[in-house]
Amino acid sequence: MKKLASSLTLVLFICVLAFAADGDKKMTIQDSLAIKNVGAPAFSPDGKWIAYTISEWDKENNRRVSHIYLVSSDPQNAKVGKPIKLTNGEKGENAPQWSPDGTRIAFLADRDKGNQIWLISPFGGEAEKLTSEENGASGFRWSPDSKRISFITRDTPKDKAEREKKKKDKFDTIVVEKDFIYSHLWAINVESKEKKRITEGTFSIDSADWSPDGKWLAFVRSTNGAQESSFAELAPDRNSDIYIISADGGQARQLTTNPASDNNPRWSPDGKWLAYTANTDTKSWAAKTDIMVIAVEGGTPRNLTSDFPESAGNGLLWASDGEIYFNSGLGVYSQIIVLPRKKDGTLNATPIRVSRDVQRNYGQFDVSKTGEIACVINDNLHSGDIFWRSTGGIDNQITFTNPQLKDFAMASTEVMKWKGPDNFDIEGVLVKPLGYEQGKRYPLILQIHGGPYARFDNGFNSRAQIFAANGYAVLMPNPRGSTGYGNKFTIANLGDWGGKDFKDIMAGVDAAIAKGIADPDKLVVMGGSYGGFMTFWTITQTDRFKAAIGHAGISDWYSFHGQSDVPGLMEYGFVGHPWNATETYRKSSPMTFVDKVKTPIMITHGEQDRRVPIAQAEQYYRALQRRGVEVVFLRFPREGHGIQEPNHLIDLTRRQLEWFDSHLGITRQKVLDEKATPAVEGKN
Repeated sequence: MKKLASSLTLVLFICVLAFAADGDKKMTIQDSLAIKNVGAPAFSPDGKWIAYTISEWDKENNRRVSHIYLVSSDPQNAKVGKPIKLTNGEKGENAPQWSPDGTRIAFLADRDKGNQIWLISPFGGEAEKLTSEENGASGFRWSPDSKRISFITRDTPKDKAEREKKKKDKFDTIVVEKDFIYSHLWAINVESKEKKRITEGTFSIDSADWSPDGKWLAFVRSTNGAQESSFAELAPDRNSDIYIISADGGQARQLTTNPASDNNPRWSPDGKWLAYTANTDTKSWAAKTDIMVIAVEGGTPRNLTSDFPESAGNGLLWASDGEIYFNSGLGVYSQIIVLPRKKDGTLNATPIRVSRDVQRNYGQFDVSKTGEIACVINDNLHSGDIFWRSTGGIDNQITFTNPQLKDFAMASTEVMKWKGPDNFDIEGVLVKPLGYEQGKRYPLILQIHGGPYARFDNGFNSRAQIFAANGYAVLMPNPRGSTGYGNKFTIANLGDWGGKDFKDIMAGVDAAIAKGIADPDKLVVMGGSYGGFMTFWTITQTDRFKAAIGHAGISDWYSFHGQSDVPGLMEYGFVGHPWNATETYRKSSPMTFVDKVKTPIMITHGEQDRRVPIAQAEQYYRALQRRGVEVVFLRFPREGHGIQEPNHLIDLTRRQLEWFDSHLGITRQKVLDEKATPAVEGKN
């Protein structure tokens, strides 16, 4: 492992030089949408091929679709050959998974009746539909003998006919948090298509995994369910446990009793242990997620990452040699971590960074039976591609998905560090304007991330490149409350949202000014979700910014508690409920100080947003509009918490640039498509 890590830096530095962008085109939103996204790498059982997905812009249907490709894992073959496009369905395909015998690839596709499991030969031919579940299939896994596939599907109510009649007759009243419909575990024979229900009860199943001998299934059980209305979904269950059940069904055996969340069970190669992710604080929304192992027979779990500074990601993988791999966000980079084995065969609870000291982002990955790694890697100048790593530690790029990017001029990026209140060390990413000249000051966009338990990374950011191409510097800070810097840092804004984290952010703006990059007279601010709240909040606290754009922002925490699907987030963040911590809720709400706002603001929101209902935007807009503050309110039909439809993104980006330009006195030739479908607009 040490040899693997130490040889990596030079190799990747060479790769960066080899594929550096050297063009002179400026990136537009259309160019950004045309970038293909790579994901879900999966080794064939013999390690010779890698299946993966490419997501691309479907202009005609105003959406993104993904398809499955194959590429040789031999770097020499990859350089001379082209990836093989394996699927081409109208609505796309995802989640490719090889059968253990290597003869078929299973995937999910919505081709006639929601997401179903399909099978295709990696050697070509037509795909075959395996499942026909009324409510679709998800969470599937091959059995070790390649004869069965387990999957999860939502139950069809036993009184379906009666429910449908009530809907038809309009007697379809829904009693909130009653009459739940649960999701359960099934297994299907891939030849006969005979299926068998594995679990039964008033609970839901998630994340199942087969034992190496194919006799058992480990799964996650929670009390979550769904109701008839699509707007009646509950937030994720924060108390889930690991169970084991016979692959033929029967009585399940509870393995973990943690009162908080246990997830992602994975069997050890010898079938004696289960690894899984867990946190132990039922109330904390910022609790650290650790890698745990427990004997299949039961007993006390062992925490393998208690001394690791950050949370483990979802990419938990138990390799064939008995080592455990996972990913984690550390600072502004994403890393792959391995828990190696000691000489006596036991796991070493001292994690090693596979991607140590390399300033790149390691995303989704897989490990072959012989120890090679396939991983999606990007950096701040290059979009993600599949890299193959040999057991000797040499990385080789084997997909070249966006060759057009070499024609673009890319703005340079640097990682900034500064001090916040209490001498806190704060870090952020600064994207400099394209063609940056030292000593010249530029307009600065302060972009604030959501969460608050999230972070900005120093990866490829096409949206920031668009702003940089239009002459803006973009500062993306990770204030206290962000992830990636240890749990103490993450919980440092508890009970103080909009307090010292706001001061951390403003200290970053001052640092960018002190560096001689940002023009103090040309500052603007934007953000979404918690970043939208922070944008709303910022303009109640200061008039330093010439314009603001807040997306899906929270304007009043008191009312938001009763509107959102995550009330527990506020109960944790404000250390109480609105009725017993009223002052804390009020003092952090932008509506409390809305009479102080002078900054022109554009408010944007998806009409179908259930995480932050649009009422939060409406009340902030109404107050500003009544007070005579310059405000524009854009409502996006069909959109949820984030803007997804490409035409909406085109329209939104154009409006954002024009809004900032107009309030900074910047005039330019419009370079964005003005034929995009306009959003519904309200304006004072």
